[in-house]
Amino acid sequence: MRRYPQGHDDAAWLLLGLTGLFILPLQMIDPFVWSIPGLIAPCGFALLLGALALFYSRHRPDPKIFAMVTALQLMMLFSAAGASLSYMIAARAGPLWDAQLSGWDRAMGLDWMHWMHWVNDHPLFATLFNLAYRTLIPQMIALIVVLGLCDRLAALRIAIQAAMIAGLTIILLSGLMPAVAAYAHYGLHPADYPNLHPAAAFVHMSDISGLRSGALRLLALNHMEGIITFPSYHGALAVIFCWGFSRATVAVARYTGITVALLTLIATPVDGGHYFSDVIAGAMIAAVSLWIGHRTIHLKVRFRPAAASPANMAPAT
Repeated sequence: MRRYPQGHDDAAWLLLGLTGLFILPLQMIDPFVWSIPGLIAPCGFALLLGALALFYSRHRPDPKIFAMVTALQLMMLFSAAGASLSYMIAARAGPLWDAQLSGWDRAMGLDWMHWMHWVNDHPLFATLFNLAYRTLIPQMIALIVVLGLCDRLAALRIAIQAAMIAGLTIILLSGLMPAVAAYAHYGLHPADYPNLHPAAAFVHMSDISGLRSGALRLLALNHMEGIITFPSYHGALAVIFCWGFSRATVAVARYTGITVALLTLIATPVDGGHYFSDVIAGAMIAAVSLWIGHRTIHLKVRFRPAAASPANMAPAT
């Protein structure tokens, strides 16, 4: 199995900073307010992880633990910043694209309603898909732990960078092509799918309506919903997780992780209410993001002292 060099986290931190730079002008134009109780848990956990990273890099160096806690810290901070940015962008989004997205499905010969009814008629598959879809965060944590313990640290950093690149790309595209997703677009009710318990059928509708009307300007990180339809971040992460688990050296972890990630990908249209176009676009973005992550794994930012002479300055990578 191919073994990657260790790499660096610099590109991921730059991506996090870039996300903040997108938030800044939007906040200046049309301010939002963050709920203090909602900030306590993510900020506290991020600080704890930062302290652990510092401890295992300086006081008791351990590359594996350092890589794992840094990856968790990056994904927690990016999730908070990305969710906030997605709400700010949704508040300024234009006309809905549901008709176009469903039309793209039909043009590809894909029938969302037929697939939804098929899954509803097969409760065993419906249960498997639902369980897989709801375990996205545990999958991410498992991937970080597995790659860390397997000493696949560069693969771990590539996966984290790819998740952040895909996430930021999807958030920005969602403002250009907003949608309310399939269940709301087709006017469905729970009685239409009695054997399904989709995780994201209508839970996002209240926030989308409030954002688009201007009534919602409070960001509570502990009560935010996934409001993006196109492209699908669930679909993108499922592809990235498949790639990440395929790099694990323990066969049980590798095949179990790949299987759950594939089930998540298959579940995304029904349990996430996504059009097939959303999932395909998310998978394509994931592939490009993995390529970029592989290319930037060695990026290392160095700051040169202003008073240093050219002869004494190390070349920046």
